[in-house]
Amino acid sequence: MIAVAAALLLRQSFAGRRATGFLFRLNLTVPHVVGAIGILYLFSQSGFFARMAWQVGLIAGPGTFPALVFDPRAIGILLHYVWKEVPFIGLVVLAQMQALGTDHESVARTLGAGRWQAFRHVLLPLILPGVLAASAIVFAFTFGSYEVPLLLGPSHPQALPVLAYRAYTDVDPAARPQAMAMAVVIALLSGAMIWAYLRAARALVRR
Repeated sequence: MIAVAAALLLRQSFAGRRATGFLFRLNLTVPHVVGAIGILYLFSQSGFFARMAWQVGLIAGPGTFPALVFDPRAIGILLHYVWKEVPFIGLVVLAQMQALGTDHESVARTLGAGRWQAFRHVLLPLILPGVLAASAIVFAFTFGSYEVPLLLGPSHPQALPVLAYRAYTDVDPAARPQAMAMAVVIALLSGAMIWAYLRAARALVRR
């Protein structure tokens, strides 16, 4: 939803559009590990925002800052993936919108459709395949990624890719088969969920 809204904004002509588009694309060049470290330094209870809130008197001390990193709700992980993947999906959608042009929406508007109706019933069905494909790619990547959960996730419970990575790098060779088994489970679960997601998406597109 955020990516589609951003693509709709960047599709418009406004002052600073080129600079906004550059800033929107900028973090695509940032590796996930670097972004995770940035989230760690900004949002941890000893990070920049915690110290700033303490300095201006918003909190009693850095330790009372809300736990956004290493927390069981994985807020830090979510913040990182939203920041990193929204531009990817947004640029895919923006490219699709630019290829489609505005003729379909203009026809709908001349026939009496409002702006929301033109988007909901004309533009959205046209861009939905691209949105769903990009979302499936992002899901497949994030489901099997271990770096971000390893850096920002809680010590318990750990994400399955983190468990697989630690078992694979364990000094005990007996843990290697367990790591491989977890990797197979991750691949099977990811494939099954992507298949179900795309199947439901095709049904939605046909409607």
